[in-house]
Amino acid sequence: MDGSAEQAAREVRGHIEAALAGVDVPVVFGISWGTEGAKTPPRRRWPHPAVLVHVKRKKPLWARLFDLIVIPAVWVTDPIGEVYEWLADHSPFRRRKRALHGGWKSIAGSMLAAHHTPVKCYLVSGRTGLHLVWIGELGSETGWSLPTEQVTGVEHLEWAGGMPHKARLRFHFADGSWGDRVIVGEAWQQMLSQFPPPPKK
Repeated sequence: MDGSAEQAAREVRGHIEAALAGVDVPVVFGISWGTEGAKTPPRRRWPHPAVLVHVKRKKPLWARLFDLIVIPAVWVTDPIGEVYEWLADHSPFRRRKRALHGGWKSIAGSMLAAHHTPVKCYLVSGRTGLHLVWIGELGSETGWSLPTEQVTGVEHLEWAGGMPHKARLRFHFADGSWGDRVIVGEAWQQMLSQFPPPPKK
């Protein structure tokens, strides 16, 4: 690792430590990306990081019409989507490649929804919990947290490829849900070693 990379890594660690100050001590952390084919969470579950600079621009007419017509339609049809998700969850063919099991109201769903933001997302394994830290123009903050005992296991999905520079990890939670994230860099191996393998069914 050259000097500039070391400096960048120190800055990231500083941001993460600041976000978790008084809450937890980071042990392993890595950039967390979405997986190929992952679904977009419902709009009402999109996060609003305080570290993101919000520039208010006047919406054009087409955007206002979109908000007026399409968004209410999404809310009305959301129950239909929930039924579809439930059916897809119970399909053995789709289960292997799905990025989320349990729906958006589950622990895994909340973790994946918290990633839906333009700021940089770092998944952090601390001494007492698993956290998502956002790093943006205005600093850093914790976007999602869970006690370690609520993580029942983590598995490496080798069929997804990407090694050794990144890997798709599946995080299993106490409510029976699981969610996939791509962890970039060597952190994925260290992250994997922090948790037990998922319980066999």
